[in-house]
Amino acid sequence: MPPPRRLVSTRAKGFSEVDSVFDDSYLKSVMNRTKNGKQRTFEYSLEKLEASLQWRREYGAAQVTYEDVAASLSPQHMVWKGFDASGRPVLYAKPSDMDLSTYSTDNYLKAHVYLLEQGIAMIPKGQTTFVLVADASGMGKKHTDLKLMRQLAGIATTAYPDRLGMLLVGPVNMLVRGIWAVVSRLVSPSVASKIRFVRSPRAAVCAMLRQGEEPPEWLS
Repeated sequence: MPPPRRLVSTRAKGFSEVDSVFDDSYLKSVMNRTKNGKQRTFEYSLEKLEASLQWRREYGAAQVTYEDVAASLSPQHMVWKGFDASGRPVLYAKPSDMDLSTYSTDNYLKAHVYLLEQGIAMIPKGQTTFVLVADASGMGKKHTDLKLMRQLAGIATTAYPDRLGMLLVGPVNMLVRGIWAVVSRLVSPSVASKIRFVRSPRAAVCAMLRQGEEPPEWLS
């Protein structure tokens, strides 16, 4: 069997960016994962990777700049900071600091694409995923939009397959449980297995960060 790099490069001939977007560790991880308890076929894996390349090109993901999304990120409610003990970069988010009524859908989604592009560029050699920590303290209805959540889930699974290593959510409350009841239907069992609900995000994160790393001061 040819190595993953050659397989993908042959299949995705029209995508000159394939070598800069996917490193060997990531290609192997995608090809070696399971689907419905069985090893993925090469054809299925190649289709996922090709769909990712197609989406990134059509959206212009690599061309999104900080200036394009600065207004959306200015409250510092979403920020990359440090690495966990396994070397995965950590993205912290606090939805309660963001009033969705003040954002356009396009800007909201573009900000997330920018952050994902930046985070993936931070992933060290040999590692393939990142950690997302969602601080749910203070969340209310104005901080949630199920339509946007569906769109984000679609982007994450299509454009950035198998990049999420863990999603840590807390503190858990009735709103979080209600959101999960909806979101759990939108994600695959493999993604659902990566989600952890905790009482104290700060305590949970501090236990898994690389030595010397600290979470943002605002993390509850």
